[in-house]
Order: sequence, then C-alpha cells, then structure tokens
Amino acid sequence: MDPATIEERYPFITRDYLQGILRREQCESAITVDSFKVVAPLAKGENYSSDILRVTVNYTTGSHNHRTQTYIVKVSFARDEDADLLDAYDVFKREIAVYDVVMPKVEQLLSSIGYNKRLAPVAHAIHPTTIKHFVFEDLSLQGYKPVGRTAGLNFRQLELVLEKIAKFHAATAVLYTIDEESMASHHYRNISEDVPHFYPLFQNSVVACGEQAANWPTTKGKIADKLRALEKTIIAKGCRVYTRCESDFNVLNHGDLWVNNVMLKTEPGGKASDVILVDYATGFFGSPAIDLSYLLYTSAANDVTVEDFDLLLQHYHAELVDTLAKLKYGKRMPTLLDIQVEMLRKGHNGVMFTTFLIPLRLLEDTANADLGGLLGKTEEAVAFRKRLFSHPKYQDRMEYLLNFFDRKGYLD
Repeated sequence: MDPATIEERYPFITRDYLQGILRREQCESAITVDSFKVVAPLAKGENYSSDILRVTVNYTTGSHNHRTQTYIVKVSFARDEDADLLDAYDVFKREIAVYDVVMPKVEQLLSSIGYNKRLAPVAHAIHPTTIKHFVFEDLSLQGYKPVGRTAGLNFRQLELVLEKIAKFHAATAVLYTIDEESMASHHYRNISEDVPHFYPLFQNSVVACGEQAANWPTTKGKIADKLRALEKTIIAKGCRVYTRCESDFNVLNHGDLWVNNVMLKTEPGGKASDVILVDYATGFFGSPAIDLSYLLYTSAANDVTVEDFDLLLQHYHAELVDTLAKLKYGKRMPTLLDIQVEMLRKGHNGVMFTTFLIPLRLLEDTANADLGGLLGKTEEAVAFRKRLFSHPKYQDRMEYLLNFFDRKGYLD
C-alpha cells in the first residue's frame, strides 16, 4: 500500500505510533522504527465490518539489533454509509468492552482452574475515537491460519471451536453472577425492533433462498413456499431469538461465530491442534444456542450430518459443565436436554444466517462483496445478490439443511 493511500485513509499509522506500540510491548524505550509496510491481507469480501491490514515493522533495538515485527490492524470502515450503519449496532464499543473488560476477567477465571489456552488475539492498542481501530498481534507468527471458508469446518475443527466457546461461555456465565456490570455493553440485541438497518438483508435472503429451493427436488413446493412466506415474519422471529430471559442460563455469545472468524493451527501431519477466535464485535449476552446454531448451521462442512450436530452439542455440553463446576458456578447447571431445548427455541437463527452466509462462503468473485451489495437496491447490488444465490454449490448444503429446518419446525 503506497504512502499516499496510508496517509489519506489511515493517517494514524506512522513511525512514531508504531514505535510507541513496540516500546510498550517489549518494555524497551530505546526502540527505533526504521521503516514499515502496510498491506491488506484479506481480499474484498472476506470481512464485512472493518478494514483489516497487516503492518510489517522494521526496527532497531537499544543494542542495535535489527528486527522485524508484524501486527494486524482492524480499522472501522472509512466509507461513511457503512460506518454509520455499523455504528448503529455499537460494534466497536462491544469489541472494546470484550478486550478492556470481559476478556481479562475471563482469562483470570480460566487461569485459576489451570486453563491457559488462548481464546482471542492480544490487543496491543485500542482506540475508540476518531478513526476507531485495534492493533492486534499477528497470529500467523504462531502458526495460526484462516480456515478455507468454501469447504467449511470439519468435525474435528468444530470440536476445537466448541471447546473454546464452551470455556468462554462458562467463564462469562460465572462472571455475570459476580459482576453483572461486566456485561453492560452486551445487552444490545443484534436483531431488534429499534434498529431496522439490516432487515432487508434477512428478508431478501430468505426470499432468494426460496426462489432457489423451488428448483430443488426435495424442497420445491412446501418448503420453498414456507421460505417465501417467512419474509413477513422473519424479523419478528429474529427479535425473539435475541430476547433474553433472565431466569434462563445465559452467556456472552461471540455473536459472529462462523468459519471466517476461526484461526486454525495444525500439527506437521495436518491434524488440527488448536483454534483462536477473532472478531468479537457483535457479542450478545443471552442464550448459548445463538452461538451454537450460528456455528453449526453456517459453517459445518457438507459431510457433517445432523447426527454429528448432536455429538458436537454433547461435546460442547461436557466442556461447558466441566468448566462451570471447576469455577464453582452457583446456579443450576444446564443439562444437555436444556441445551437441546434451547437449540429448538433459538433454531430460527440458523434460517436467518445460513441463507446468505453459506453462499458468501462459496463466492469466488468478491469484487462487489460488501454491505452495499448485500443491502442495496442498485443494479450492481441486485446483480451481486443474483450471482450470490445462484451459485451451483449452494444447493449441496442448503437443500440438506432446509429439510432439517423443516423437520424441526424452524420454517413455520
């Protein structure tokens, strides 16, 4: 990225700024930045809520050693229309709260029971004003890589994600019992009657899915008709998904738990060994089934069956209650039946998000993939959505899931 572009779009990225981060990180006041380079590591369409940059810094230490460090910088959109849209959902405020308030306490709780694996990248700098941004560690330096989004997550990878989210859920449930204020920034409902900005996304997507389903052997007719009819009720049902009942078992949901937000580490033989979750911008304190349905329905590979869903939920529950017990959770433990019932109650979440996230996973040409393409009414936006929902591989997974959703009653 050329210096003029950096100065225009990201004026805060300077030698002095990066030098300050390095000095604080390494506790060495004599560090001097010699040069730096900024690139956009993600293609357009890989991230829909921010600009993601990788900054490589060449610097000299006080002992005159020449070294290199890289950081990931997450910046709020410079485009006014997208920034305004996301500001209405307090996405940066919520992610700041995760890193400033929630995650340090969660890590302290988990460390107290001997669990020291990482749940999220380290944030070296957080700036909530002017050009809002975070400076994160570069997880690729530790061997973590994005998962291939088109294939989705296999059974083993899903197990690893569920282990991590179970730890996070358990710790946040315990944290709420001892410090309710810690969740103050996460009572905002991701779908509510008050902010209609994303209504067209869900309404357009369920109709477009219905149009495709009308051509598929097992969904044409009844299921396709149900999808088209959902346009009128999908928002009201989504509002109920994001309505919390204080007497239920509640946790801080990651809120956007799908394949794009999973960083995977593998062993030399290729076996998955660990995951770290990124992008905690849409967290919501409510039913754990919000994260569970979001993950399993949007991101499971095609060979992960509905029987596997039950095995994965059983695995999640075992990790959850084990952690709750070790943390001496003072309320009633959720049973596996409780989790399954929550999946039925909140399963409409799967309908809302799979309809457009699965084709986004499959999209190869991401040149026009942004919020405008998903929400807009321009010719370009309409053409983008038509291409999105007519992807030949959309049927492979969606037809299977729609029959599952219909058997569960999510489409009624």
